[in-house]
Amino acid sequence: MLLLGASGAPRAPRAPRALCSPRRAAPLLALACAAWLAGCSQALKVHTPPAQARVPDAFSAPAAQASGGPQQDLGRWWRLWGDARMNALIERALAASPDIRAAQANLRAARALADVAESALYPTAVAAAAAGAGTADWRNASAWRTLAPPYSAALPSSADARGLAAGVGAVWEADVFGARRADASAARAAAAIAQERLHGAHMLVAAEAASNWREALALAQRLSILDAATATAAQLHGYAQARLAAGQARAADVAAAQSRLAGLQAARPALQALLLTRRQRLTALCGQPPGQPDAALAALLPNVPNAPNAPNAPAAAPEAAAASEAAAPPEPSAPPAPPSGQLPSSVLARRPDVRARQQAVQARAAQLKSLKAELLPSFGIVFLGNEGRLDFSGLPRASGAGGLIGLRVSLPLFTAGRLQAQARAGDARLHAAVAEYDRAVLDALQEVEAAYAARAALDARVESLRAARQSAARRASGLQALYQAGERQRDAPLQARLELAEADDALAQARMQQASASIRLYQALGGGW
Repeated sequence: MLLLGASGAPRAPRAPRALCSPRRAAPLLALACAAWLAGCSQALKVHTPPAQARVPDAFSAPAAQASGGPQQDLGRWWRLWGDARMNALIERALAASPDIRAAQANLRAARALADVAESALYPTAVAAAAAGAGTADWRNASAWRTLAPPYSAALPSSADARGLAAGVGAVWEADVFGARRADASAARAAAAIAQERLHGAHMLVAAEAASNWREALALAQRLSILDAATATAAQLHGYAQARLAAGQARAADVAAAQSRLAGLQAARPALQALLLTRRQRLTALCGQPPGQPDAALAALLPNVPNAPNAPNAPAAAPEAAAASEAAAPPEPSAPPAPPSGQLPSSVLARRPDVRARQQAVQARAAQLKSLKAELLPSFGIVFLGNEGRLDFSGLPRASGAGGLIGLRVSLPLFTAGRLQAQARAGDARLHAAVAEYDRAVLDALQEVEAAYAARAALDARVESLRAARQSAARRASGLQALYQAGERQRDAPLQARLELAEADDALAQARMQQASASIRLYQALGGGW
């Protein structure tokens, strides 16, 4: 367009004045890029909701609050029992457990996947080579004669061809917004979760082996008590029959004695089956077929006492049996005192399930950051270098080299809200992980309190039953002495011996429950790994 001057004559247009010089534009551009990157960094912020479970300073159980006693080794708590056979069984179970082997394999897989995720932070380089041979057929020889006049006279209609090419390439995605680092963090957290599951498998196997062993010992003891009581009931039944024949007793007395004897005899198959089940479970835990342990394992397992009427059962002399009536039957070793000086914070830091939930929160947070980074641009660098040659018979060799380096930038423009929905789902999963962590904390604290309370209640019950057993033993001994002095009938000391057997059985059951409560306490405290 022409511009008119004051005189009406055309004048040349002025050169436009630069609004901003390159020297002034560079800082402004850098500032704009910095502001944009800062805005992107703010968009990648992940807010992890705080845990809501309150952790008390101490447990309410007096045994947990006590201090000054010897510090127990919770990692190998079963050694505190002083039972060499139990120690050997647990160690064999830990070495043979399929659950532990599976947890170990899962841990190796998780660590390998963590290495895969971390490899994305580094460039990927590849090398390739190719060689080939064939025949070239000139479909349009005149075109070749035009392009290569020096060879037009000798150009064949076809020629053998050989080629060779080799090159290298590299691709690197710059982790500008930390997406790949977040993926690596999530993978490392997953590996940590697998590690905690391995710890938990050790805990469960050790606790199950110890529980089955203690129950087997208690069942064997109860069978011995039952067999002694059955023998006493048989004597009482025979004595009642003799008195009935002599006219000194009623038929009802014989029937009562018979009923008591039958009840004791009927209880043995159930106890024996339970003991065999515990033996088979211990055998399976140690990696042997149930019911078919090897010689070394069979020597560790408790034996099943023979029934009094079994063909291979030894007959005890009456005087020997009478002398041992008031003696306590063999019993398993008592469990150690409950661990003292245990704090809720230290228990939570040791429990594998709580530690795994904590790692799950970190994994979800890292995954959310990676999902948010998918909404932002990604940058990559591509490099390609190649060199090759091509030979045609009758023609000079053709060779050459080429290279390429480029910058790749991608930005999601339209995904129908898919990426945003994935980010919202990741945020919801993060909140769920925090809630599950809170639940794990509360469950752990409740299990410890319940285990301490159960152990304290059973300690008191064992002491009460032990005192009752001592009283029953003194009464049985006194009546036996009176019978031998001719001041009591035979049925009086026999009845007292049956009452003593009942006290022994109740005490054996309470000791078994005490041992089980102790094992649950060590498990609740996170011991066993």
